[in-house]
Amino acid sequence: MTSVIFFRSQPRRGRGRSRPLLRVPSLGNGVSVPITATEIPALLETLRAEHTNASEPDMLIDWMGVRTRIPMLPWAPGELAGTVSTALPIPDDGYRSEDVEYAALARALQGVSDHPVRVVEVGAGWAPWAVAAMVQARQRGLPGIAVAVEADPRKCRWAVQHAEDNSIPVSVVTGKPRQLVKRLREALAHDDETGQHLVVVQAAAWVETGTVEFPEAPVDDMGTAVWTLPGTDVDYRGAHLAHQKIPAIAIADLLESICSTGTDAAPVDLLHIDVQGVEFELLQATAGSVQEHTRLMAVGTHNRWSEGQLQYFFLERGWGLLIDSPCTAHFTMTHPTLSGFTEQDGMQLYENPFVL
Repeated sequence: MTSVIFFRSQPRRGRGRSRPLLRVPSLGNGVSVPITATEIPALLETLRAEHTNASEPDMLIDWMGVRTRIPMLPWAPGELAGTVSTALPIPDDGYRSEDVEYAALARALQGVSDHPVRVVEVGAGWAPWAVAAMVQARQRGLPGIAVAVEADPRKCRWAVQHAEDNSIPVSVVTGKPRQLVKRLREALAHDDETGQHLVVVQAAAWVETGTVEFPEAPVDDMGTAVWTLPGTDVDYRGAHLAHQKIPAIAIADLLESICSTGTDAAPVDLLHIDVQGVEFELLQATAGSVQEHTRLMAVGTHNRWSEGQLQYFFLERGWGLLIDSPCTAHFTMTHPTLSGFTEQDGMQLYENPFVL
């Protein structure tokens, strides 16, 4: 059945021009087929490395052939150091993520053969998905470019180390807001599309390129976000933290920069977003650029309200929801936001049929 598509123009903030946002008369596109739990093992097998190296001190070498420096990650179980794991991470791997997030990476790489693998990881921490994507590209004989955006300079150093541990060339972009986009494009331009390359951007990813308030927190706190109660130093969890102004780069600038790299103008294969409770606000405001430049989008979710908001917003625009793994929460004590109660993040994987 053919659906009638309506158009609504939404201004792109700070740029003075508009992009059309597609809307459909019913929710969903009637084409995208959800990924079931029974399909995940076979999907993950597509990421398995043909050959796995022998064990190395401090390293966990997983079934994808990715080397992870366990002592670098404060929360990772120490007994994983010096081991080789051939087991699929079902239901999870005990240090990085759940099987559904690996399935998102596997699905994004399916069928990629005629252009460089392109991945953007927002709220990257140590850039596990950007690096894994580049390792996969190398194993498949494909060029690849990944951009990892992280606000905490300590975690940016982790990302650099993780790339180097996996022999992925890496460059770092820093600077004032007005310098970030120019330097990002310069870093991407140096890629000759014959190998793989990771660019780490030390900034927050946000609606506009500018500055934002970001909390100062211990390095093992992976829940920091660009979010405070107005007029206070309280974050979304109720924690009192000192904040400082840091540079921010717009999602639109990130996507346009990586998509304009090279000569094929291909879209981003996977946009991975984990921004600790402001995922809907960020994606709602940047939806035009996301829809234009992104094939698949994996969103870490942090409360069931935002999960519903994301579902309605993107299904109304014809996206397909391939994976819906809800977050879990424990409603005890008090927190200023719903995300503050979350104990286990969720994940939603969306497919954009307009750029497939």
